[in-house]
Amino acid sequence: MCAEILSHNKRKDPTRAADGYFTVEASLVIPVVLCVILMLMYLSFYLYDRCILAQDCYVLSYRQSIEKGDADRAGEGAAREQFGQKLFMLHGLETGCSGGGTIRVHASAAMETPVFLPDFLRGQRKWSLAAGEKARKTDPPKDYRRVRRLLHLAAAAGIGGASDP
Repeated sequence: MCAEILSHNKRKDPTRAADGYFTVEASLVIPVVLCVILMLMYLSFYLYDRCILAQDCYVLSYRQSIEKGDADRAGEGAAREQFGQKLFMLHGLETGCSGGGTIRVHASAAMETPVFLPDFLRGQRKWSLAAGEKARKTDPPKDYRRVRRLLHLAAAAGIGGASDP
């Protein structure tokens, strides 16, 4: 009986060797694949939040640029309302606005990264992002009236070719 067991162990069973190979391969490959997929998801979230941040900064600067007077529609309250709950991976959102002839709106925030990311991507465990947009202060009705007034004055002065639109 012992001889029979020893002879059976000496025979190589190809299916048993393959089972061990797949187990070792799966235990090494699956965690790496999962980490890569999660890293790509975090990078996608980062890019999404960056695009939303830039878009909302532009919307705020544009709204402020067409506002009559010196009303501050790009202030902290308006910025919080504009950004709302769209930035789902960011923490510590800070916004600011400067007025004048050119309206500048800027915002910055940070995103915490997962522990499993490599050091060259992780840095200080926070990815910071910032966006800023600007728009020139305009008043189309006022500009139109100014052009009409200049054309009227040119016609009154007798300058040829000037006519009222």
